[in-house]
Amino acid sequence: MSIEQLIYVIVSACCLLTIGQGIWALMDGIGFLRFVESRLAESSRLRSPSGRFRFQPRATVILPCCGVDERLENTIRILGDQDFDDYQVIFTFESSADPAFAAVGRWVQNWRRPWTRVVAGLAETRSQKIHNLLAALAQVPADREVLVFLDSDAVPDRNWLGHLVAPLQNSEVGAATGFRWYTATGEIVAGIRSAWNAASVSMLHNDATNFCWGGSTAIRCETFERLDIARHWQGALSDDYQLTRAVRDAGLRIRFVPQALVSSSDQTSFRQFWQFARRQYIITRVCAPEIWLSALFLCVNLVNGATCAFLLFLAASLGWIGDATIATVACATWLFILTLVAAKALVRQLAVRQMLPPPAVTWRDLAWDVLGVGFVGSLHLVLLVSAALTRRFFWRHTEYEMIGPDQTRVLRRVSAPTAKTPLSPIHSTQQMG
Repeated sequence: MSIEQLIYVIVSACCLLTIGQGIWALMDGIGFLRFVESRLAESSRLRSPSGRFRFQPRATVILPCCGVDERLENTIRILGDQDFDDYQVIFTFESSADPAFAAVGRWVQNWRRPWTRVVAGLAETRSQKIHNLLAALAQVPADREVLVFLDSDAVPDRNWLGHLVAPLQNSEVGAATGFRWYTATGEIVAGIRSAWNAASVSMLHNDATNFCWGGSTAIRCETFERLDIARHWQGALSDDYQLTRAVRDAGLRIRFVPQALVSSSDQTSFRQFWQFARRQYIITRVCAPEIWLSALFLCVNLVNGATCAFLLFLAASLGWIGDATIATVACATWLFILTLVAAKALVRQLAVRQMLPPPAVTWRDLAWDVLGVGFVGSLHLVLLVSAALTRRFFWRHTEYEMIGPDQTRVLRRVSAPTAKTPLSPIHSTQQMG
């Protein structure tokens, strides 16, 4: 066998492997669409004839804040008007000097719901978010049945809470989760972020690949205590992966709730997006290396397969190997691979449009997701490789190093803590709307 023939065989094998992967991905996307449709069809059974949610356990919603996010006021407004009878909200902060502390206090003055503000102080051996969450947990009343977590940059609708806690009626379900959806605005970076994030959404229907997203998650208080989640969080950076691991280790299921998909459209720069996306992959590599390796393999295979098909087409066209027939087949293979990936993106967009109304999802989301498959696949690969080079990153205003899933080192803060930022004890102020 000549070198040219060997190259032809290797390249062809890569193309065939990628085609197989693309077909599997498309079928998985169709499975995601069917999952969403079935869950939405069941929504009517969650409500009584009067329109109220049938399952309404006493709930506590915990919202960690760090600075005034672009749409935080909208989040606060909708959070205070949930279609749910008995729930309280605990807002938790690093410091009372955080601008969000005063802003939240103004925005909740007319609430009819009980609310609490908690100041956690500075984190020293874990992420500031987990530190804030643990401080809030200490203020949860003993009569609460369900804990719900929401991120400050996520904007739910007024039925979010009722839908999110509904799966907890099933004793096999350890936690229920939603996910974020980044809306593609007119900015290029927002479009890239939307397409990058979209790929993760269609993983959530499968019990083998889904996970708890800390920005929209519900768990029974009894389950939280029985699984000793607070201990899992003690030295950790990621609340999501630690919660996911504890639920899975207990043999319980994680249920994705399509109605708990929440939109986010805050502005970002490419530098901010890069830091955010890279941080997600570093956390994944440390906390769930099998997921990181799987994603790396899939991206390498996809990018290599499409690249090999294109190179085969180019080489045949220039007369380096084969003839015009090979060039035609190679070109068709290249286009077929990209079409399969784009088809999955299109199916995903159809599913998301059933979960979110405009303007949370727009034609720009579809355009970036479907037409940007080649670029976004390469971006995923670059980010995955970049995440293999370090365990250090910035999150908000703090630099961390992940020693392991259960061990975090706080390296430095870019802005010095103010005199109003206590290390201890935890200080809380409780108000009733």
